[in-house]
Amino acid sequence: MVTIERPANYNEKLAHKQSEIMENHPSKYINQAEFNKKKRLLQKSNVTLNKYHSNGKLITGSKKFSGLFKGKNIIGTFNETIFYKNYYHLVQPAVINNEIKEIWVYSYQLKSQNMIPRYITFGFAILPFIAPIIYFIIFSRYFINKLYRTIKEPLEELLNASNMIRKKDLDFCLGYNSNNEIGQLTQSFRQMQRELKKSLYENWRKDSEWAIMMSSLSHDLKTPATLIALSTEILNDEGGLAPNQQLQVDIINRNITKINNILKSMGHASNIKDPTLIDDVVSLDELIQDLESDIIPLMEKKNIQYKHDLRVNKELRVPYLKINRILENLFANAIQYTPENGEIHFFVEEREHHIHFAIEDSGPGIKRENRGLVFSKHFREDAARANSLGNAGLGLFIVKNLVKELNGQIEFADPLILSGTRIEFAIPYK
Repeated sequence: MVTIERPANYNEKLAHKQSEIMENHPSKYINQAEFNKKKRLLQKSNVTLNKYHSNGKLITGSKKFSGLFKGKNIIGTFNETIFYKNYYHLVQPAVINNEIKEIWVYSYQLKSQNMIPRYITFGFAILPFIAPIIYFIIFSRYFINKLYRTIKEPLEELLNASNMIRKKDLDFCLGYNSNNEIGQLTQSFRQMQRELKKSLYENWRKDSEWAIMMSSLSHDLKTPATLIALSTEILNDEGGLAPNQQLQVDIINRNITKINNILKSMGHASNIKDPTLIDDVVSLDELIQDLESDIIPLMEKKNIQYKHDLRVNKELRVPYLKINRILENLFANAIQYTPENGEIHFFVEEREHHIHFAIEDSGPGIKRENRGLVFSKHFREDAARANSLGNAGLGLFIVKNLVKELNGQIEFADPLILSGTRIEFAIPYK
């Protein structure tokens, strides 16, 4: 092993250099903390820093040098080097304001020193213990790289296949074949590809059939709707209708207009894959006016008192078909189960980027234990009464699904004013 040695007078030069530093800043090194820092620094190079009283008594340092000034003129040793117990001692007085506060002595030997860093010696000492760990890391890295090169290609192939599936492109080929886990995963991907192709082809076939059905249904319904519209026009042109008759003709005309709009939407939907993309947005004011024009005459027949409380910006734009259908179903239930001379209240409120609707009636209400079931398909609390009224139990089921499609929430709530049923739903708006 090649070693580097310091010159024999290295410690002597170091002692003189540090003594000059301390001599220039005596007030700093009088402080015990600063003195200890300097002492630890010099110890790293085998130079001992000792502190004595001005009378030569050792304060701190190596006890073997406690008799350094015994029998000597202390002042005569200042800034001189004394040889004592095989060590050289550079004596330096700490003078502040022309007063000797204490004496600092730098003790060292003149001999060459091995400069191999301690950490290298320590490293060689622990090498036998860490060698197995080093070998493990090296071989682990080697096998990991080898494994990576082995699985990189099939994994990239599977990743590309996943991206193509995400883009609904199933025309890809997986070429990797093996009996290992990656091979089994690849085989599963091939099976999934085949199943997805079957499913997509089936969906495409159904979409095609649905589009044909929608187009045919729209076409078939246009003729009777047109004939009804013509009949109401003739009645209007002839005149002589009583006010009540004119009101019924107006209701027919409004609903024929709705039917024509729905048929138009059905025709549009037959040409697109997602019928929810139909644009039927209107102002909330227009929707409520149309709704009340249809429901108020029905309530008047049963002498039902109707009140509404609209605390909302009526210019908000909302999807007409779905919300109108929700409200028509809820009002139909309320009117059906509210007795003559009863009451129905309608509330609309704007709150936290949602429009909150509530319909409350003075009917018999829903038993608390049945509230969790009312939105179920074909649920009827009073089956005998429901059948006599021709109720199939689908109204609230349809309502719940329409609200869900609008990303809203619907629930039964305790009445706030009347004694019957209160249904609330909220839908978000932008």
